[in-house]
Amino acid sequence: MATFKNGSGVSVTRGTDTGQLLESLKHLADQDVLVGFPESNAERQASEDGKPVDITNAALGFIHDQGAPEANIPARPFMDPGIRSAQDQISAKMGQVLKAVITKGAGPDVVDQGLAQVGIIASLAIMNAINEGPPPPLADSTLRARARRGRKGAALELKLREKQLAAPSTVLAKPLVDTGEMRNSVTYAIRSKSKRRT
Repeated sequence: MATFKNGSGVSVTRGTDTGQLLESLKHLADQDVLVGFPESNAERQASEDGKPVDITNAALGFIHDQGAPEANIPARPFMDPGIRSAQDQISAKMGQVLKAVITKGAGPDVVDQGLAQVGIIASLAIMNAINEGPPPPLADSTLRARARRGRKGAALELKLREKQLAAPSTVLAKPLVDTGEMRNSVTYAIRSKSKRRT
């Protein structure tokens, strides 16, 4: 009989299928949950005027997250802040997966379900970070371009600035959300570390 307890409530006792346990732990250790803009979601739709778009969601996400000073685009980080905001949820879910493997003999399919839930949590956290409108506020020129395309929030923000009724803000015109296409392409993928190495 073997028992292991460390305050987490996890214990292994007689009757545990150690073969299944080792297989599930090995499977868990071999998996990565990748969150962001995978190739399958990278392509963008044609622009509102019907012209083809020659930049992918992945490239656009990188530019906005890191900034592109040469193009006058400031960094508006959303990837790391999004993941950090969900860190407690992610850790709790991973703990549940590990506990299910150790205490209930859960197999690789349960591991995969748990990792998919982690991917969903992380994806939604990144989308929420985008929706919050990370600073700095949009430039007047960007607001004017959005207003010409019928974006009412941009038009109102521009009007408030012109009349000096409010300081520049991201409340009415979210910097990273215009059509919402980039935000909506955020997703996750589960990949095997060992298969990627071969």
